Amino acid sequence: MPTPEELLTRMVDEVFNEPDADRRAAVIAEVFAEDVVFTDSAATVTGRAALADTVTGLLAQGPGFRFTPSGPFRGIGDLGMRPWRLGPPDGDPVLGGLDVARVVDGRIAQLWTVLEG
Repeated sequence: MPTPEELLTRMVDEVFNEPDADRRAAVIAEVFAEDVVFTDSAATVTGRAALADTVTGLLAQGPGFRFTPSGPFRGIGDLGMRPWRLGPPDGDPVLGGLDVARVVDGRIAQLWTVLEG
């Protein structure tokens, strides 16, 4: 069964940084619970399809931008946390935050994104 650290790594690399919607959807099905709840400063959405739509919208706001970890993974029990930055691959980040995930039965069941500043 995947660990929270493994799931958060896949989430960033293969979901939030994946431009191809079909590949992104396949990984969402593997990494996230069917009824996942994702909360950020803009909204709370429920379900894999709503999460996929949210990621598509985020990617459209910064074409070519990449999410990268900006610190070590931290976790306890079924919770995992990792700070990140967003920006162009060869430039300064334009945004940063912290993802907090709760894992149930080997999948992310809840995800909170807290933006810096």
